[in-house]
Amino acid sequence: MRQLGIHAIISLVIYFVCIALAFQAIKAVRIEKIIRTSRVFEAQVFLIFTAIALGYTVGQFLIALIDTSLQLSNLF
Repeated sequence: MRQLGIHAIISLVIYFVCIALAFQAIKAVRIEKIIRTSRVFEAQVFLIFTAIALGYTVGQFLIALIDTSLQLSNLF
């Protein structure tokens, strides 16, 4: 039971770090050239949702990679 709790905490930390890194990376893209000037709020929501989607995807990959590498110990 304790191991599941630790796994959950590690997963949450990985997700939040990946979302923060994705948000920083997405801010570097000059999206204001595409979005109309009257749609600032929508552009901010788009950036946040894109960062969440990208961060979740990268986090899911990292968690799967960690889980798979931990299962390699069962091979030997």
